Amino acid sequence: MRATAWLAFAKLASYGLGFIGTIALARILVPEDFGVIALSMAIIGIMSGLLDLPVTTALIALSSPTDDEFNTAWTISIIRSILISLLLLGMAQPMALLFNMPEVSAVIMVLTLQAMIFGLRNPYFENFARQMNFSWDVFSEIISKVVQVLVSVIVALIWKSYWAFVIGLLAGTLASMIITYVSVRQLPSLSLRSPRRLFDYSIWLGLSMIVSRLTAESVNLIAGRRFGQATLGQVHIGNKLSSDISYLMLIPIMRSLFSAFSRLTDDIYRFRHAYLKAQAATFALAMPVGFGLALIADPFIPLLLGPGWEEAVTIVQFYAPCAGLLLATGPIRSVAMALSRTSLMLRRDVVVLIVQVSCLLLGTWLYGFTGFLASYAVSTVIATVINLFFLKGLIQISILDQVRNFSRSMLSTLVMIGVVLAVRQLISFPDTGLWNLLTVALLCSAGALAYAAAHILFWIVSGRPEGVEQSVFNVAQKLKPKLARFGIR
Repeated sequence: MRATAWLAFAKLASYGLGFIGTIALARILVPEDFGVIALSMAIIGIMSGLLDLPVTTALIALSSPTDDEFNTAWTISIIRSILISLLLLGMAQPMALLFNMPEVSAVIMVLTLQAMIFGLRNPYFENFARQMNFSWDVFSEIISKVVQVLVSVIVALIWKSYWAFVIGLLAGTLASMIITYVSVRQLPSLSLRSPRRLFDYSIWLGLSMIVSRLTAESVNLIAGRRFGQATLGQVHIGNKLSSDISYLMLIPIMRSLFSAFSRLTDDIYRFRHAYLKAQAATFALAMPVGFGLALIADPFIPLLLGPGWEEAVTIVQFYAPCAGLLLATGPIRSVAMALSRTSLMLRRDVVVLIVQVSCLLLGTWLYGFTGFLASYAVSTVIATVINLFFLKGLIQISILDQVRNFSRSMLSTLVMIGVVLAVRQLISFPDTGLWNLLTVALLCSAGALAYAAAHILFWIVSGRPEGVEQSVFNVAQKLKPKLARFGIR
């Protein structure tokens, strides 16, 4: 809980700043600019993934890593960065020609610097995560995001070009890398003496991350190739808004869960119990956020982005619930990593990739852009079912037990959807900025109250089992004496 609280603060600040930066850039730039950035980042992500070897992640999971292993991890990261940069330089022009976006070539070439900077991060920084101490993670997260957003917005105001995002990203990555050396007294050195344990752990995880990245970026690649630069920009912004708001709630939990699960691998019964609690908590947060954002997208997105982003409303309505579902089953990856069962994770990722790409291609071919969005939603539902089966094989928790574990959150979400739709029928305000803001506030309030009330009701009817509701009550009881000091009862 303490680790999650620290990371929640960091992510709240980071995603809050990123969210503000995205809105500011969307009001300064045009969808075509975001199309260039979306395609460039998709290509960079895939090419980087082809050579990805997450040796620094292995330093968290391995028991008592040696100095030689820290040095080896650093050296491998540098070699990987050099190879990625060379690959990107060679692929930049062909990719720009393939997608008929000449601007992409120069952006990819410049962003090779980001790979080089990231590869220089101090591997000893991972000791903080091993100790469940995330204070420096918080500092690094906030400072790098502040730098990125400030630089991006300033450059955008001056040049009004997509280069604002590129320069801001480089500045933020550089700031983050510098902090890893400021915070740790130990310095790494070049060495390849102890690669065995690092490779044993990270080779399957690296392959899994490649496939996972292909799955994530297939959406942008298909949209860019089929619908063009402007629509890709709309998809990018819609996807970013949907995922950022959900990630704001869930990513702090994911980051702390990996470190926490790594401590429970010797006791499978405690491990299962810990996972079920984590699963219930992520569903309880992800479902109302994802579906709630879809319900208020119509007044909310124009309020944020202004004119010119009409397609983004429909995209958010499809994407936000999907982001919620994907994040709700997110702890599965932490389980596989903690148990060093990354080869099984690779198999799952391959199946999910095949399902998503097949659905997207078929939906786009049959029904155009609407089919593209609908098929993404269908593939997400299928991926969620696959995740449940995957977990059953990983730590022997039945599908029925998992569904029962988050059923109250699903039922409460359905109640929330019904209440919000009913409230929307009752209110009819003018389509202006101030009235749209009032509409969003009323819908959010009604949805939050309906969801909380339904959750408590279902919990009481179920006999008050141990779960996220009990955890909330326990925290409230602990805070009660502290609040009483300030006259709050």
